[in-house]
Amino acid sequence: MISFFSLGTRVVAGSRSHVLYARLLKDEEMWRILMCDDVHEIVDQLARIPGYSDAVKFIRSEEISRVQLETRLKLIPLQQTQIFLKLMRGKYRYFLLSWIGRYEAATLKRILRYILTKHGNRENIRKWLLSLGDTTIPFELLISSRDFTDAFEALKGTIYEKPLKEPLKRLASGEENLFYAETAIDIMTVMNLFKAAKALPGLNRYRVLKIIGLYVDLLNVMWIYRGIRYYDMTPEQRLARLLPCHYKFSRSVLRSLARAVDINEFWDLLRSTVYGSLFEDSALESEIIFERDCRRAVRKAAHQVFRAGKPDFSSVIAYLTLLEYEINDLCTIIEDVRYDYDRRQAALYLVRPLIPEGEIRWPL
Repeated sequence: MISFFSLGTRVVAGSRSHVLYARLLKDEEMWRILMCDDVHEIVDQLARIPGYSDAVKFIRSEEISRVQLETRLKLIPLQQTQIFLKLMRGKYRYFLLSWIGRYEAATLKRILRYILTKHGNRENIRKWLLSLGDTTIPFELLISSRDFTDAFEALKGTIYEKPLKEPLKRLASGEENLFYAETAIDIMTVMNLFKAAKALPGLNRYRVLKIIGLYVDLLNVMWIYRGIRYYDMTPEQRLARLLPCHYKFSRSVLRSLARAVDINEFWDLLRSTVYGSLFEDSALESEIIFERDCRRAVRKAAHQVFRAGKPDFSSVIAYLTLLEYEINDLCTIIEDVRYDYDRRQAALYLVRPLIPEGEIRWPL
C-alpha cells in the first residue's frame, strides 16, 4: 500500500510537471520580452503570460525596479519546488530538500557578504527568508551576527559547521575575501545534491543523474577554467577545489585538466574528453560563452529527460531545471533591456539558444 501510494504521488507530480511545462515561454514570447523598451513593459508582457501573471499581478509596473522584478521571478522555481515537496516521501523528498538546499546556500552566502561589507538591508534578507519555509539553518541568528565569530557560533550543529570552520576563522582574523567560504558552501551543496540523486531508486536515478551528473562534471570544468584564467591558481590549488564526485569524467581526466599549464592546453585536453563536442563552437577568449555552453548542455539534457518517459519524478526535476534556466534568461533579458544592450547580440548569451528567426539551434 505504501509503495502504491508513493508511485501514485510520483505520477501525479510528474503529470503536474507536464501541465506546468506547457506554460514555459515559447521562443516568440521570449523574443517579445527581449524587444521591450523598458522594465515596465516587461512587467506588462509577463502579466499576460499564465506562468508569470501571478508573480507580477500585485505590482504596478511603473513602480517596479529591475532588482525587485528579478527577486520576484527567482522565487517562482522555489515556490513550485515546495509544492512538489508536499507530494514526496522518502528518497524523493530527500532529493527535493537537497535541491532547495541550493537556495539556502545562496541565502547563507548573501548573509556572509552582508557581515563582511555591512552593505545591504537586513529586512530585505528577512523577507527572502520567509520564502524558504522550514529550514535547519538558524538564519535569524546569522542575520544578527556582529562578526564571523558570531556567525560560526550560529552554524554549530548544522551541516555547514565543519566545512566553514576554517574559512570563517580566516575571515574573523581579518581576511576580506569570501572566496574560500563560498567555495566550501558550494561544494557542500552540490555534494548533497549529487548523493541524493545517486540514492534515488532505479530509472529515476538514471534519468536524474543525466541532469545532475552532467551539472557536476561541468561545474568542475568551470571551476578549473576560472582557476587557470582568472585566479592564477597553482595546479594543487585547482585540484583541492574539485568536487569529490564525478559522473562521466574519470578522476584522472579531471586531474589532467586541473594540471594544464595554460588555457590553451586546458582547451586541447577538454576537447579530447567525453564532453569535447559541447565546446566545439565556444570562443576561447570568452568566459561568458563558455559558461553559456555549459548551461545549454544541462538544459538540453533536461529536455531529453523530460521527453524520454512517462510522467514521474525525473520529469519533475527536468521541468524544474528548465524553469530555473528560463528564469535566469529572463533576468539576463531584464538587464539587457534596462541598460539598452543590442537585443540581437544579447540573444546570443541566453541559455536558450535563440536565433533571429526565433528557432532553436538543436532539435528537442
